[in-house]
Amino acid sequence: MIQPVKGERHLWSVLNDKLEMLRATEQMPEAIRVAESALELARRSFATGEPELAASYEKLASLHEQNGDGATAKRHLAEAHCLREAASPPDPHAIFDSARRLARLCEQLGATEEAISWYEKAITTAQDVPDLPYEKLGTLLNNVALAFRKVGRPRSAEPYYSRALRLYESHLGPDHPDVAAVLNNLGVFYTNEKRFTEAEQTHLRALAIREKSFSRNHPDIAQSKCNLAVVYHSRGDYDRASELYRASLAEWEAATDQPPADYEIVASNYADLLRSLGHARKAQALQARARKKRQG
Repeated sequence: MIQPVKGERHLWSVLNDKLEMLRATEQMPEAIRVAESALELARRSFATGEPELAASYEKLASLHEQNGDGATAKRHLAEAHCLREAASPPDPHAIFDSARRLARLCEQLGATEEAISWYEKAITTAQDVPDLPYEKLGTLLNNVALAFRKVGRPRSAEPYYSRALRLYESHLGPDHPDVAAVLNNLGVFYTNEKRFTEAEQTHLRALAIREKSFSRNHPDIAQSKCNLAVVYHSRGDYDRASELYRASLAEWEAATDQPPADYEIVASNYADLLRSLGHARKAQALQARARKKRQG
């Protein structure tokens, strides 16, 4: 005998509580089985536009993703997204979150072009989401720019980097460390595109903000000095590049006893410069010292 709707709604809630308990105790196969039962019940109990049906697809997708089955998770998330868009009235915040999750999952699955479509959908929806934290939109703008670069479409990436910069400047002012982080991303983009004048100006601005915002020997300052050194290195200004590589290495060494991987990248870049100048032994000694420093 079919229970009345009220009873089915209660059972759906019970099943969702149970699957969350199973998830918390890492009983994933059983959690997925319960989530599938909850979804089947939701299909019978809720109309297409009711959020509980979409939520059931999303919960099952989340479990499959946690269990390592990204392709199945993506299929269920796409179903949920269609339901979110079909709701009357649609919930922009739910649609935004759904598109953002699909973009991230597609990237993890190597479907970068599809991820770009979902990123763009999320960014478009963001304008209809009240009180959306600017950081969420800023992260999406940076992610879609990186995705465009990944598929070899740098011209499409640049407007998103520029929009992210305007977004952070409007919320935080021109001299905030988070603005410097966006400038750093834009500067790296310009360097990769061999637009060295723009790269230099952008990295100089990021470095100035960071030196004003942080104490000496801060990792972000070391990062900016290295990225600026790469610009000069690429342009053939080896004296300025060498000076900045050395300064970056000194910043890292002063900041921590066991520097991160970025430190070794700086050393590798500087070693390449030294080899190009005929100082192979000095380059080898530099890299050996960096490896030893990294190993503690």
